[in-house]
Amino acid sequence: MYKSILPRLITGLFAMLMLCSSALAQQRVTVNINQSSLKTLFDTIEKQTSYRFSYINGVLENEGSVTIRQENVPVARVLEQALKNTGLTYKIMSDKQILITKKPVAGDNRVTVTGTVYESEGDPAIGASVMVKGAKTGTSTDIDGHFTLTGVPSDAVIIISYIGTVPQEISASDKAKFANVVLSKNTEILDEVVVVGYGTQSSKLVTTSISKVKLDDIDQANDYNPIKMLQGRVPGVNISNSSGTPGATPNIQVRGVGSINGGSKPLYVVDGIPAESYPNINPSDIESIEVLKDASAAAIYGSRANSGVVIITTKSGKSGTTKIDVSGRIGFGKLAKDIEMANATEYANAMQAAIDNYNVQMGQNVQFYMPSVIEETDWMKMITRETTETATGSISISGGNDATNFYASFGANRQEGFIETSAFKQYNLRTKISHKINRIFKLNINLAGAASEYNQVEESSTSLKVLRTAREVQPWYGAYDADGSYKKNGVEIVRHNPLMLINEEKWTLKKYHLSGVFNLEITPFEGFKWTPQASLYTILDNTTKKLTERHDARKNNSGWGAVSEQKDQSFRYVIDNVFTYNNSADRLIYSVMAGHSFERYTYNKFGARSDNYANDAYPSSSFDLINLSTNIFPGDISYTGYSLESYFGRVALNWDNRYIVNASLRCDGSSRFSKGSRYGYFPSVSFAWRATEEEFFPKDAIVNDAKLRLSWGKTGSMAGVGNFAALSLIGAGGASYNESAGFLISQDARSLTWEKANQYNVGVDVELWNQRLSFTGDVFLQRTTDLLYSKPVNSTTGYTSISSNIGTLENRGVELALTGKILTGDFKWTLSGNISFVKNKLVKLIDGSNIILMGAANDKVGGSMHALIIGQPLSTYYMLRMDGIYQRDDEVPAKLYAKGVRAGDVRYYDYNGDGDISEADRMNVGKASPDWYGGITSTCSWRGFDLNIFGQFSYGGKIMAGWRGVGSEGTEHMGSSFSSIKVHDATEQVVQFYNISKAAATTYWRGEGTSNTMPRMIYGNGVHQGYTNGNGYNGQTSTRFLEDGSYFKIKSVTLGYTLPGDLLRKLSIDNLRVYMTVDNLLCFTKYSGYDPEASYTADPSSTGYGSDFGLQPIMRTFIWGLNLTF
Repeated sequence: MYKSILPRLITGLFAMLMLCSSALAQQRVTVNINQSSLKTLFDTIEKQTSYRFSYINGVLENEGSVTIRQENVPVARVLEQALKNTGLTYKIMSDKQILITKKPVAGDNRVTVTGTVYESEGDPAIGASVMVKGAKTGTSTDIDGHFTLTGVPSDAVIIISYIGTVPQEISASDKAKFANVVLSKNTEILDEVVVVGYGTQSSKLVTTSISKVKLDDIDQANDYNPIKMLQGRVPGVNISNSSGTPGATPNIQVRGVGSINGGSKPLYVVDGIPAESYPNINPSDIESIEVLKDASAAAIYGSRANSGVVIITTKSGKSGTTKIDVSGRIGFGKLAKDIEMANATEYANAMQAAIDNYNVQMGQNVQFYMPSVIEETDWMKMITRETTETATGSISISGGNDATNFYASFGANRQEGFIETSAFKQYNLRTKISHKINRIFKLNINLAGAASEYNQVEESSTSLKVLRTAREVQPWYGAYDADGSYKKNGVEIVRHNPLMLINEEKWTLKKYHLSGVFNLEITPFEGFKWTPQASLYTILDNTTKKLTERHDARKNNSGWGAVSEQKDQSFRYVIDNVFTYNNSADRLIYSVMAGHSFERYTYNKFGARSDNYANDAYPSSSFDLINLSTNIFPGDISYTGYSLESYFGRVALNWDNRYIVNASLRCDGSSRFSKGSRYGYFPSVSFAWRATEEEFFPKDAIVNDAKLRLSWGKTGSMAGVGNFAALSLIGAGGASYNESAGFLISQDARSLTWEKANQYNVGVDVELWNQRLSFTGDVFLQRTTDLLYSKPVNSTTGYTSISSNIGTLENRGVELALTGKILTGDFKWTLSGNISFVKNKLVKLIDGSNIILMGAANDKVGGSMHALIIGQPLSTYYMLRMDGIYQRDDEVPAKLYAKGVRAGDVRYYDYNGDGDISEADRMNVGKASPDWYGGITSTCSWRGFDLNIFGQFSYGGKIMAGWRGVGSEGTEHMGSSFSSIKVHDATEQVVQFYNISKAAATTYWRGEGTSNTMPRMIYGNGVHQGYTNGNGYNGQTSTRFLEDGSYFKIKSVTLGYTLPGDLLRKLSIDNLRVYMTVDNLLCFTKYSGYDPEASYTADPSSTGYGSDFGLQPIMRTFIWGLNLTF
């Protein structure tokens, strides 16, 4: 139905516009004036039509009064009668302007001025002002930048001006200069064009909340991922680096957490190609990044815009001399902050205390074993780099002429990780060609490719986790036995040998990204353009893992292969047809956009693995072929896909650059939903008022521009819905029958609907003192309904959870940004900053519940620590609250004393007051999301030197330090993590403990008053009854491990120098800048871990959200680089 109706609506809309344009050309008036001035007559006509009269000051003087009585006649008839006996004549210039001039007389030297005005990039300047200096006579340029002025005195001066450009003054007699007027950018005003969905707008005229960042204008420090470069620079956008693992992508949230299962990642649109994950792009290729924050801006992308939209526009060639840009940098990283572990002496003393406390309490006589020979070993230093290296290089060539423009580039990046064998490499290629075939047709081709290689280690696995393992091995054993073989888990050491883990496994992920955008701009007549476009985007992931015969942890284990390979491929194609029409009438500039899009996405997985080395099932690690194995096992094999069909449109109205209205509508149909719920409608409307354009506004040098913005929009999300959620699926499984596999219903069809968000936004943009101070502020409210969540259900249903639309979520906040040009002389200093306050809360759950306990994360990540609670943020921590340490036995409640709790153990808050500590005592203890965050940038320049200092901050969020000891392991297990192992100098197995941190080994409770934060050392062999999982009673998921994640970082400091132009021109060089940068310089925080930004996962629905598992840290990096243009 929609396919037939919408095209007709679009056709009808264009027909109405054409009729309106025709009607404007035949405007009629009714005039009844008696002995009135010509100005009175002109005012009467202006009130009834869209015409405006232009004339030179004084031209109406000495003209008599007029008497006219006409009803519903063309304007031309009235003017002919009124001016018949005067010395004046008229000319209707367009549907919005009438020019009044004196009738030519002998000796009167007047001329007609015609011309075309362009912006500096070569595009027509639409709506540029063309005025006679010192007179009211003037006009504005049309859609192609053309203008005509008649009756202009030959000695007059014409002033041509346009928003964001330097006005030009040209003598009316110098007609040749008007043929091609190019307005240069006003570097003081720096007004820009921002990219919006399926179009562009002047930043002065934007009605919604959009932030733009030009990567060439910011200090990129050590980042190669452009999204990381937005951190702290865009209000309302919270970006955090989950780890320093090479090639890791950052976590990004636009205006808070907008969904549970649907995730909070924005939609990325790169040169028109949509993607749910960030594509690998060379940052040197990027012209600008726009973040569409409010729903009115993002609604044009409909069902995938709940969490905002990030539009990335790559560079294109420009007409003129061919230009070559070269950039490069190298860097060396050092650990910015260490987690110190106990040495052999500290470890021995602490574990002896654990044994002693155990013997006293349990009445035992356990002896603590110490080896006869102590081999002091820092396991962390053995597997990590003291200095890491990074290197980045890029080269591009661009240019063109009036018909053809081109841009081509190559980029490379290499990054070493903190762990010895971890590294990342990426190579990028891009080619863009634009060719104007003729007046009607213009062809654009954009091809890009990226190849990335990740050398990975087992660091995020909750099983092997090499960094945590290295911290936990006893510090008194070395890595090798006397025969040169690795020490093995269970023989002297209590963990897998960390050196073995990184040296005897080669794990490589290779990613290949290929994209192509092909479009044809068809302009059959003035103001109208049709752009058919085809976009293709494919990603190939090739993961290989190879174990050697020396990998004692996995070489003989069932389910592991000596060689495994996984090949996953996704393919996306998008077919767009976009129609635009731009025109003007009087002071109204209007544009209409309508379009259709069809998108298809598929994802294939295919993997296999060999057998392991047990019983010689695989011959040797010298080979790489899976088929050399005795048995071949399947890996992950699957297929999925979805389709999305969309119709969309937008109308933009601009009255005199004073009142601007935008309205849009998108209709999305997704194959993920059942037929009755397949389509969603996403409208928006926004309005802006530029008060400084009003006649009553003071024309002084204090307020240069003031704009009020109001917007509302509706967006959607389908991210939490499976591709086949509308279908019942059958899979193999269940109980076997007669030794044959059975089948079961693996998924029941669900009648789900879109998550939908209504967002309201009020914003202001103000520029003061000739643009020396600019301010932007926004207040927003977003309400998301039909939240998607995998809701737990009774297992008697056949499932443990089902996907459901369960409730409503609300985000509200304030965003402020301020930029000031403190000094503007020879020494320039610009200071800018932004801050965002965002509050998130769950408003209601459909089934009437007040709380839903989220599932437990792995106990090494944090255990059961989150809940969905009405009135609280999604990232709420729900756990036991630590209230200190019991200092005396008589402080311990009787029920806990009976369970083995004694002085020196943790005092938890008894929430239900029953004298016991259990799951019923869990409570709301904070949240992972910050209360406010932002960034500060200071930029100074003087005689070629430039200094950039960038800082970022976050306040109010909490972080679960899972690496410290939640669960069965960690650096603060206090004697609860141990193993019985074989040793060479004893006949029986002995108990050995995991190592602990230096802080735990030196500050634990030793008696009354010695500590109220670090509990006693106690051998955890059944000493606490009823707390068997994890680290026993003291290691429960609690605020003992929940830390303040607030911080202020001096993220980067850069000192650069640009060589003098006179010197460079002698060398045929346009520009050469050299610089030094320190990245991740300082971090002021109370957090005890590597970095307060860390989070095990970016997904708020994940039970590990907000937990620091203990991955690789971000290094402090010292960088030397250059930028060269010739």
